Amino acid sequence: MVLCEKDILTEAKAMKDEMIHNRRYLHENPELGLDLLETREFVENKLQEMGYTDIRRVGQAGLTTTVGTGKGKVFMLRADMDALPILEDNDLSYKSKIEGRMHACGHDMHTTMLLAAAKILKIHEEEIPGTVKLMFQPGEEIMEGAHDMMTHGVLENPKPDAAVMIHVMPAVPFDVGTVLVSEGGPTMASVDWFKITIQGKGGHGSTPYLTSDPLVPMSAIHSALNTIQSRDLPPNAVVSITVGEISGGETSNVIPDKISMGGTIRTYDEVHRKLIKERISEISENIAKAFRCTATADFPVGAPYFETNAELSKHLQNVLPKYLEGKYIPPIKQEIPVMGSEDFAYISHKIPTALMMLAASDLRKGETYSVHHPKLVLDEECLPYGAAAYVGAALSWLESN
Repeated sequence: MVLCEKDILTEAKAMKDEMIHNRRYLHENPELGLDLLETREFVENKLQEMGYTDIRRVGQAGLTTTVGTGKGKVFMLRADMDALPILEDNDLSYKSKIEGRMHACGHDMHTTMLLAAAKILKIHEEEIPGTVKLMFQPGEEIMEGAHDMMTHGVLENPKPDAAVMIHVMPAVPFDVGTVLVSEGGPTMASVDWFKITIQGKGGHGSTPYLTSDPLVPMSAIHSALNTIQSRDLPPNAVVSITVGEISGGETSNVIPDKISMGGTIRTYDEVHRKLIKERISEISENIAKAFRCTATADFPVGAPYFETNAELSKHLQNVLPKYLEGKYIPPIKQEIPVMGSEDFAYISHKIPTALMMLAASDLRKGETYSVHHPKLVLDEECLPYGAAAYVGAALSWLESN
């Protein structure tokens, strides 16, 4: 062993105050999408303070660097950095300073833990049996960041041979700091965002017969979308089609010219994914035409399903308990498929990849808020365990390969 497993967690725990400081700075200063200039600068400065010199800016707001002896294989650790357009509803000393933005998905935690892992790895650089590549990614919430970094070479110079990511799990019935590894196979659903725009002819509410009211086909289209799963797909298809946004009209007594609605498609089957997009377009266009309107369906962004590599998953299941003082549970059989999505899925279709989940609030203590909720509060006691899991995953895999 290059390092005693328990020593890694000890080192991570010794850094807890530093991690809390970094996490709270990030939580107070959330940035969105691919526009993470201050966040990137913060991470870059922290890496430089640790002694990293070859830090590369990748894509619009990503960062990557490496640590290790340069011999052998390359293992990549990823953390996402972006926040959400949510108004935080918490009374915290470190509450978001930017109204309408919040780290409500724990990416501030992920970034903090990877920075701590980077520090531990740098201290022990000469003991690393290979290379660890660090990937700090923007734009996960808009499903664009991983693809942007791939397009700009994150999987090159050096090319990673395998990779892991961490995501926090709030409101779970486990001790905070407990880690769970995804089973091999499809793990999270693909996602495609859609926007349907219906163009009609507006007018006064007193004379609807002189208009082509786009609200009428909108209602019919919304209802018809719910038939795709029951009429176009087999009964065992794992699919979710939801509308989460409707926009149009400005006053009660005016029929608008145009209305739009947006939503997401989620599935584990690429054939179904393609068919659903086709049917959304057909349904929208033809129903709109029946009501003397026109409709277009656009699919601006998406990501494939997440594929967990079975061999890597099994390796992590075997070794991580040694690094975490027993705060590890084996994979839980999912009775209901996970329909959440993750743009690191792009990476999972290129190299062996696994997902580590980190318990970050305890349902048994009444902590019921999940990710993307304005009242979400995550327990910072989990931070050392996430950092140790990052380090343990990388070192153990490099030793074994």
